Amino acid sequence: MKKVLLIFSALFVVFLTACSSDTSDKTSNDKKETTKQSVSVSKNDNTVTVDNMKITLENSDVSKVSDEKDSNKKVYSFKVKAENVSNDQKGIGTVDFLLKTSDGKTVKPDYSYASFGDSFEKGDSLTGTVYFVLKKDVTPTELQYKPSDKVKAKWEVKTK
Repeated sequence: MKKVLLIFSALFVVFLTACSSDTSDKTSNDKKETTKQSVSVSKNDNTVTVDNMKITLENSDVSKVSDEKDSNKKVYSFKVKAENVSNDQKGIGTVDFLLKTSDGKTVKPDYSYASFGDSFEKGDSLTGTVYFVLKKDVTPTELQYKPSDKVKAKWEVKTK
């Protein structure tokens, strides 16, 4: 009886493992060409220290999406670097950022583009890019770092 139970358990584990592994490469056939423009984060020092993390906005960019269905949209990207200056493990990611716009709305990142996020130890750093998609006639006004219910840091954004 124990052997049957052991064999059944082993087969069940193998079955669950086989069902949960995803080896297929999912690729998108959407071809998006971009036309580059310029956007700047207007702050003399793009580095702030929040929650024992030194967060730096390394660069920013805006691209016009020239895809038929999204031709009236622009992609704004902000490259972020966070350094852990505490003694504890810290974490940061795409989900922690929001973008305020000229029409008064707050926009979440667009997760159809590459996202980042992880925890890291004392002295380590993590770099990633946050992407926001806005309508062509809407411009960003402020990038916010909001890891919880409260905005902890913000940077004024100006398009050139």
